[in-house]
Amino acid sequence: MVRLGLIGLGQAAQILHLPNLERMEGQFKITAVADVSRELCGYIAHKYHVEHSFVDAMELIACPDVDAVMIMCAGDHADYAKAALRAGKHVFIEKPMTLDVEKAKELMAVKEQHPELVAMVGYCRRYNESFLKMKELLRQDERPISYVRARTMILEGPWYLENTWQEKKAGDLDPAGRAAMQQAAAGEAIRLLGNQPGRAQILAFLLLAGSGCHILSAVRELIGLPKAVRTAVVSPNGMQFTLILEYDGFNMVFEEMNDQKVVDFDESIEIYQGTRKMHLRYDSPYIRSLPSRLEVSELVQGQAKVSTYGPDYRDMFANEVKEFYRCIVERDTPKCDIFDAAEDVKLFLDIARKFAVS
Repeated sequence: MVRLGLIGLGQAAQILHLPNLERMEGQFKITAVADVSRELCGYIAHKYHVEHSFVDAMELIACPDVDAVMIMCAGDHADYAKAALRAGKHVFIEKPMTLDVEKAKELMAVKEQHPELVAMVGYCRRYNESFLKMKELLRQDERPISYVRARTMILEGPWYLENTWQEKKAGDLDPAGRAAMQQAAAGEAIRLLGNQPGRAQILAFLLLAGSGCHILSAVRELIGLPKAVRTAVVSPNGMQFTLILEYDGFNMVFEEMNDQKVVDFDESIEIYQGTRKMHLRYDSPYIRSLPSRLEVSELVQGQAKVSTYGPDYRDMFANEVKEFYRCIVERDTPKCDIFDAAEDVKLFLDIARKFAVS
């Protein structure tokens, strides 16, 4: 049994992770929670029968009844992750682990001093069963890639949460404090981007790191890092951007939009290989157990053939937490560790520094 401490008790904890952790009671036991909201700490501790609660995350990290820490709070996660590793705790870090390349290097250096500990980053799309089938089929086929198209065009979470889940909001936090946190995030983006970035560039960078990171990291697992960022165009309000990434022999186009006025979730990866096209479709994580699908279209001896894998209903958030547990008990390394995630930190900065406002 792994004794688990949770840092950050907002939407990610309540909607995405706690329902799965509750079903894994033979593997994890939540022994401590921490949040800047004392009200949320009390609510979650009571609901899930948690013994220890803290408003200071560092106190949770120091708690002797915690073997592993899950970091889900707002802001940069690197400092808490370093502290947890130094305290001898395994760590699961919700994305993005950091936006700062130097902080990523510092975190990797600390991890190297603690090879016995697991340090995993929560890229749930990469633990989706349809994604794993896509990767398997790609590795088994020698047809060269001719084009890749991917997108994250979503704005469904607030609507679904209002109509389905009952997320507990922190009622004891000063609105000025929330505004200060948002200003701090923007200030950190300005520092990292340099050259006096505009508002649209800052917002697009935060959007990229917050939601676009899922699909871009998944594509990186499938086809590797791009040779170059050829185009990075952002809309005037910063809530839309389009990328053209160059690979050996083909290009990839990625688009993200987060300001439409309809409830929508359109997140997918398409890989073209001449006579074959693979199309992976994800569905919203805010409705539990919605399926993913992989559709493969190809020409076989001049005849059109379409094969569908799925629908697959297994929860990708459950899959990644199960992998975290397996790596702890088997002393193994997850594919989405901090060294892997550091590749994204650099790529996202490279992209954001090239954003041009349309």
